[in-house]
Amino acid sequence: MLVTRGEQAALERYIMRAKDTELMRWWAGYCESLGHIDSAQHCYESVGDYYSLVRVACFSNQTNHAVEIIGQSFSAAGAYHLARHFEGCGDINKAIHYFAKSGCYNHAIRLARQYQLDVNLLQFSIEACPSLQVDCALYFERKGEFEKAVHLYQKGGELAKALDLCFKVGSAGRTEMFEVLSTISRELDNSAPPNVVARCAEFFVEHGQYEQAVRLYIRGGKYKQAIMLCCEHHVTITEELADAMTPPKIEKYRDHDDSSGKGEQYSLISHKAPAISHDERVELILDLARVCKKQNSYQLACKKFTQAGDRARALRCLLKSGDTKNIIYYASVSRNRDIYILAANYLQSLDWQSGSTDAAELTKRIVEFYTKARAHEPLAAFYDAYAQMEIDEFRDYEKALDALKESKQQLEKAKKLIDRECRIDVLESRIAIVTDFVQARKYEKSDPHKMADMCTAILSRREATTAIRIGDAYALLVEYHFKKGNAHDAFDLLQQMRQGNIALHPYLESNLLEQIHKTVGVVLLPDEKGYMPPADEGLVKEEVGEVE
Repeated sequence: MLVTRGEQAALERYIMRAKDTELMRWWAGYCESLGHIDSAQHCYESVGDYYSLVRVACFSNQTNHAVEIIGQSFSAAGAYHLARHFEGCGDINKAIHYFAKSGCYNHAIRLARQYQLDVNLLQFSIEACPSLQVDCALYFERKGEFEKAVHLYQKGGELAKALDLCFKVGSAGRTEMFEVLSTISRELDNSAPPNVVARCAEFFVEHGQYEQAVRLYIRGGKYKQAIMLCCEHHVTITEELADAMTPPKIEKYRDHDDSSGKGEQYSLISHKAPAISHDERVELILDLARVCKKQNSYQLACKKFTQAGDRARALRCLLKSGDTKNIIYYASVSRNRDIYILAANYLQSLDWQSGSTDAAELTKRIVEFYTKARAHEPLAAFYDAYAQMEIDEFRDYEKALDALKESKQQLEKAKKLIDRECRIDVLESRIAIVTDFVQARKYEKSDPHKMADMCTAILSRREATTAIRIGDAYALLVEYHFKKGNAHDAFDLLQQMRQGNIALHPYLESNLLEQIHKTVGVVLLPDEKGYMPPADEGLVKEEVGEVE
């Protein structure tokens, strides 16, 4: 509004008081458009717009002032504008300098090449991006300045081209190139393997032939590089390759001719490998084992971890393979406490509860390994789990009682266990209940009345549920009372089971439940019918035959 009224003075006072950066920059541009250069420069300086200051200075042919501004502000945009100004004026050296100062090396290189200022070209090419470095290397190669070309090829990541050029020029009699080649080779390998092997290996890497590169690294004794290449580029490590990447124990190396008849392009044995210490050798084998593990070659990883002396990690790899037979064998021959425990823990994750011959063998091995490891606490826990399995799966309270007693013995040996006494007390209580129940079952036929009294006493104990399946005790009592003609007492016991959320059908036969409910005049729900006794095998076959 003030501009349209022509009140520039009022507008200037308003902007100066407001001290708003955007307003000040606009006012500077406005002043510049009116030719008020001094006012424009003052405003640009107040808001720190060095690019505009340089632009105005160049427009006013105040290049010295523009140079001072760049020196004080380090403005990249300003330096670029000044460089373009110098280029337009024909001052190429200053233009190159300020292009470089602005970080625009492509323009600095462009001018250096255009005017054949090779000293400046090499200087700025080193600081440029890889693509420009390679482009400049090609420029120097065409001019015959091979050392500069090799240096820039190497800086630009084109190591294969650098080596190709070294060999090409060196074979033509330019002996100075061999020093350059030696420098590149040392960067690949401080122990200086054969130059041809190193050059070919890198050449294959650059062209994606990773397996060939791995074999060349091995041939040159570059075990670490070979292992890393397998990891980074997913080169599958075969057993032959793994053995080749394993440094020999003795520091004696021999030439080897490939007489295997397998048609290998390169021998995998080093012609001239550097001597390494024992610790370095172990670390290399550990690296190799880790890569094998990463590739899911668990058997191979186990072998290499074993060679490195890390048997615990070796077994962990074997555990991942799931080869139970080899796991048992490895643990048996290792004679190591940690390995025994790892193997036993793994075997517990298998089906040792089915009651089959294989399950019995697993149980035997679990106990054997924990015992050899003197791992009393986990062995106690296993015996406890075994006892529970015998109760839940087979109702074999005699075997369960033996297992609980073994569990107690192991807890007594675990001297360092913090809550040992408390756990022993709990276990003793369970043993007592199971003992009583085993005895009660023995009286079922000889003294049913005593059996009933013992079962009633067991059910009155709160900790009974932690020791036995109380449904088994209820089942004995239900059968006892029904046989005595006390159907109502038997029904009351069934009601107690229902109130305790104890299912009837796992413990009592369907016929018995139906007879009890019929006697007391209560309808048995369909989902509460008990289990059916096993059918006669011959009858089943006859029925199947009739159906067919």
